[in-house]
Amino acid sequence: MKIYGFSQKSGSELKLLSEVNLVAEPAALRDLASFLYRCADEMEDQNEDWEQDHFDSNEVVCPHFVVFNPDIVDE
Repeated sequence: MKIYGFSQKSGSELKLLSEVNLVAEPAALRDLASFLYRCADEMEDQNEDWEQDHFDSNEVVCPHFVVFNPDIVDE
């Protein structure tokens, strides 16, 4: 697993992250966990036809989460 992210100050350069810290209420964590489970299920079901999905949150300060299929991402 590789996790990439953008800085709030310099959002133009994608960086490989070594640590991720989540500060969230239980409901938000459950929403994110459900999203990740759904991505995993769809990725297995659709194989290389599944490219990516975006997590939508009702929280104003929630960062944008995107999950990519590692089988089709060029590195």
